[in-house]
Amino acid sequence: MLGVGGTTLTAEPSGAYVSETAFAGGGGFSHLYARPAYQDGVPGISAMRGVPDVAADAGHPGPPIVFAGGIIETPEGTSGSTPLWGGVIALADQYAHHDLGFVNPAIYRIGRSPSYHKAFHDVTAGNNDVAAGSAILGYQAGPG
Repeated sequence: MLGVGGTTLTAEPSGAYVSETAFAGGGGFSHLYARPAYQDGVPGISAMRGVPDVAADAGHPGPPIVFAGGIIETPEGTSGSTPLWGGVIALADQYAHHDLGFVNPAIYRIGRSPSYHKAFHDVTAGNNDVAAGSAILGYQAGPG
């Protein structure tokens, strides 16, 4: 499973990337699953599985999504960023002319490579704070 988080994207009217801010509302470390080998070497990771693996625009409103029949919706939160990543993976499968299968190890290899910034942007602003009773739980965004 590829865990998808959300960001709030800032772009120029031309579509050129400016910045992203972490989207509050989830993520962290599993209480059940140990960290998979592909997450080894990630800064700040614990001994348990970290999520999300990737993120995409989940702002207000989110990216437009067209469904069969021409219905256009602009879902917010990870209800928008998750199908956006699904589309990216489907296009990558099509470009490769085969199902790429479990992409997590490859995504983390790219993340540790010198080519990282050609493929991804670091989201270094914001956090994923969520309220849990009287406490605020979350993690601050940062490089890596």
